[in-house]
Amino acid sequence: MPPHDSILARAALGTAHALGKACRWCARRRFEVAPAAASASLTGLSWLHHLDGVSLAEHGVYGLATAAAGALAAGGLKHKHKALATAGAGSMAVMADAWMGAALGPSVPSLIASALVTGGAYAAYVPWLVRSRHAQLALQVKAAKAGVTAEGLGTNTLAPGLTGSTREETALMQALVAMLSVPAVDVTALEYTRFGWRAVIVLPPGRDTAPQKVIARREQLANNLGLPGKLRLAKGERDNELVAYLYESDPLASPIPWPGPSTTTCTEPAVLGVDAYGQPVLIPLLYNHTLIGGATDNGKSGVQSVLIAYAVACEDAEALLIDMKPGAVEFGPWRHSALALADTPSRAMQLLKEVWAEVERRGQILAALGEKKWIPGKHGPAWFVFIDELAELIRRVPSAAKLIESLLQVARFVGITLVCATQSPSNRVFGGSTDGRQQYQVRIGLGAKESTTSNLVFGPGAYGDGWCLDELDLPGKFLRWDREHQVPIDARAYWMTEADVTATNHRYAREEIEAREHPEPSPDPEDDPTPPKPPTPPSGGPGGGRPALRAVPTFPDGSEIADERVEKLWLAIDKAGPTGVTKNKLVAMLEEYRSRSSLDVYMLVWEERGWIEKAGKEGRSERYRTVPRLPVVSAPAAVEDSESVTVGG
Repeated sequence: MPPHDSILARAALGTAHALGKACRWCARRRFEVAPAAASASLTGLSWLHHLDGVSLAEHGVYGLATAAAGALAAGGLKHKHKALATAGAGSMAVMADAWMGAALGPSVPSLIASALVTGGAYAAYVPWLVRSRHAQLALQVKAAKAGVTAEGLGTNTLAPGLTGSTREETALMQALVAMLSVPAVDVTALEYTRFGWRAVIVLPPGRDTAPQKVIARREQLANNLGLPGKLRLAKGERDNELVAYLYESDPLASPIPWPGPSTTTCTEPAVLGVDAYGQPVLIPLLYNHTLIGGATDNGKSGVQSVLIAYAVACEDAEALLIDMKPGAVEFGPWRHSALALADTPSRAMQLLKEVWAEVERRGQILAALGEKKWIPGKHGPAWFVFIDELAELIRRVPSAAKLIESLLQVARFVGITLVCATQSPSNRVFGGSTDGRQQYQVRIGLGAKESTTSNLVFGPGAYGDGWCLDELDLPGKFLRWDREHQVPIDARAYWMTEADVTATNHRYAREEIEAREHPEPSPDPEDDPTPPKPPTPPSGGPGGGRPALRAVPTFPDGSEIADERVEKLWLAIDKAGPTGVTKNKLVAMLEEYRSRSSLDVYMLVWEERGWIEKAGKEGRSERYRTVPRLPVVSAPAAVEDSESVTVGG
């Protein structure tokens, strides 16, 4: 249970927050609440007078004032003077309310009198307020068309309907009226930051007042606003909401140094950079295919470097790299910490085939375990496949399009994620048959020269909703979209220097056997290969007697190990003894297995059945050993010619 002081502090903060909201609402609605506030204040003062005691002389004063007001109203009616009659009637109602409150104090009759006075005040006040607002709005529109600012017309024209509780609200209201000829419904959620402010504007319904229309006229609105800084607009969560950002200073003007790996598990999101509010930008890579788009020299490779560093630092993840630039200039520095690197079309195609084979292997593992989702750390490492210049890969290897499309559709559930970077993320990248962008749950857009790039990265109509990549003016600046982030917010990725890349690559370098280059592609196996002939059995044992028979190895449950390939793996683990052996050493010892992933289909099932167990770590790799078998108690030998025994007989 929290301490008493903590509870009081939270209660005080909550009360202060509620009072602040109430005061701000009253300040913004001061013209609407004025009659009610005046009536409530008068009633409250009359109750205080009652508590202090009202003498007979004071009752006489209340009566004379009420009678005088009534006489004024009667005179106005007699001489058909509307203003005089209205003033007299209103004064008489107010004095009667005050007299009743002073005489009776807090009571039901006094509250009824106060409610009647308030209603009468609004009956006369609302028509005047509406006429006044319409006249002032018309004047503002004419002034804007004539090029005259609102301030140049004097403070009287800034009254009801065009002023807010702050300077920024007032400026927004006036700028929108000058551009749309109608006022905004409301300006809410005004927040100040170290670099400017943000506001949510509720626009009136209509085709010409839709958020997309206002965003398209952003420059005009910025000129009408007349405030220093850079204005950014975006569509809000609702159809009629507009989000306005004004950056008085650019928080992302300077490169942000990479702080180093933020986590050692891929079940936590990657920290890509910092947004304009100073908050970290979290990218949930696991189970979410990621698309990175933008023009050249705007930081795509830098974004990928940060994400690759995240992948190689995670103990439950592996990075596989495909770089179509000659010499793998972008991904080459990560060669020693990645599981595989493909830098030619043939190697890229082979790597994609091996990824697909891994999808099938992992599907078999999940089926054997009776589970539906690959969990890193429990079933094996997650795979993150990074592809640089996706469009170039498809142009040089057209057959890769269908394979990538299939991976995008089915690889997520087995813990394999694709992170693709390209300058032209259209359906042509996927062979022209389908639009593979629908499979990317995370999209990162960097600076671009044309507005159409925004629609290519984020989908049709994105530019009209405020996803304006042509406004990102520095390398590394980006906009991020995912299920939890539907409103564009400027951000900048961390900057990794060459020294950072080199140090990270050496820190998380794999063992030599796995730091090798990806092998050259081998010819595809035949669909129906001829099985090898069994070896000819020996003619006999020593001396020409019976053939020597080898003992058939079995699993701990007594089942026979029929597959020679599986037998070699089992015996290698068993011979390692209590200290165990890592998967890397098993791959080095056994020619039948080319990578650690080819062992998982067997070792995961054996570990689940309790036949093998972890024996500690060797560097970053786990060591495995067989579980000691329980000694078998031999049954007593049967007695020959023993008599049968009848139970219960």
